[in-house]
Amino acid sequence: MPLAGTADTAADDLVAVFIDLENLALGAGENLPGQADPIPYKALELLCRDYGNASIRRAYADWSRPEFAKHQHNLAQNGITLIQVTRFGAQQKNAADILMAVDAMEVLITHPDVGTFMLVAGDGDYSPLVQRLREFGKRVVGVGTKASASARLIAVCSEYKYWGTIVAAVNPAVRAEVGAKFDIADVERLVVEAMEESPDASASGSWLKSKMLALDPSFDERNYGSKSFRVLLSRLPGLVEVKKDRSSPDMRVTLVAPRTNKKTTPNRGRQS
Repeated sequence: MPLAGTADTAADDLVAVFIDLENLALGAGENLPGQADPIPYKALELLCRDYGNASIRRAYADWSRPEFAKHQHNLAQNGITLIQVTRFGAQQKNAADILMAVDAMEVLITHPDVGTFMLVAGDGDYSPLVQRLREFGKRVVGVGTKASASARLIAVCSEYKYWGTIVAAVNPAVRAEVGAKFDIADVERLVVEAMEESPDASASGSWLKSKMLALDPSFDERNYGSKSFRVLLSRLPGLVEVKKDRSSPDMRVTLVAPRTNKKTTPNRGRQS
């Protein structure tokens, strides 16, 4: 089950994947406590293939520590280069952040053909890096755990995917557990907010999803157990009406309840 990259993602797009393995391992262990392997091979495989040709794949950790070293095999089997993080003095806490950020900026300069940067990290300290990459016109997809992902980091990414949803895509046994962490009411509010910005009473499905991602980069229909955006909308019959678009393969979406008119400030004349 793919992660549903957006429509402008092509299979031959060049992607650079950077994994803060220490951050991921600690967060995944808490988010999926019942799993013997919270970072499975299949989830890493899906991560590296879903947004295009991941020509650069790197994972950062202190591999001398057993809690991180145990993941080396699955990483290496997916062609991910293991980068050793060595800590000294005051830089101990942010050593992986700094090394990963420096490498990402180097790739930005030396590989201008890379269009998408995937950062597997949840720390808000990565936010300036994401903002700079986007200033250079790059697409940045963040990945992290729902419990530990920084709201600041999510807000600046083009998209943000939750690791639990990725694992659920390859391991049906955890889908119910992962899906229980998401409330369908959040989707309903997001749909209404997006449709309020539509210039017409109805909108195409692709426009609606793009607007929802702009409002909330962490939106993903798979968080709610739906295989596609169309399937997710079909679960909201009291909110939206979905019809086939006669002029394109897309669908047309209309709110069942009328849209609220945006408040306007009355034009008052000057009083004498």
